[in-house]
Amino acid sequence: MKRRVLIVEDEIIVADDLEHQLSHLGYEVVGAAGSGEEAVLLAHEERPDVVLMDMRLQGAMSGAEAAKIIQRNTGAAIIFVTAFPTVFLRDPAQMTAPGICLSKPFSPVQLKVALDSVAPESRAENQ
Repeated sequence: MKRRVLIVEDEIIVADDLEHQLSHLGYEVVGAAGSGEEAVLLAHEERPDVVLMDMRLQGAMSGAEAAKIIQRNTGAAIIFVTAFPTVFLRDPAQMTAPGICLSKPFSPVQLKVALDSVAPESRAENQ
């Protein structure tokens, strides 16, 4: 069974590239959102196993805020994908389990390693 991934990224070009890479790696992309608010709603509807979450999004909600809500409501594993990874050094409380952050730009190999490190059963354990 393909693992289900939600992309939360406000830059359309980056979101499209992520979708292409995920499809190539054998993942099912269940949707893409450009704002935290949209991501929370989409995650509630689609119940992804993994969320690729940017930190800076359109709208009032940050990626960290959306990630906490999504993880609490769905149990999805969150992998942060951001050009500003130092935000977690300044405020570690923004990080959610499993504590993975990819710094933009990243390679397809780095994406695969991050995704492979998230166990498929993590969602069931967190519900």
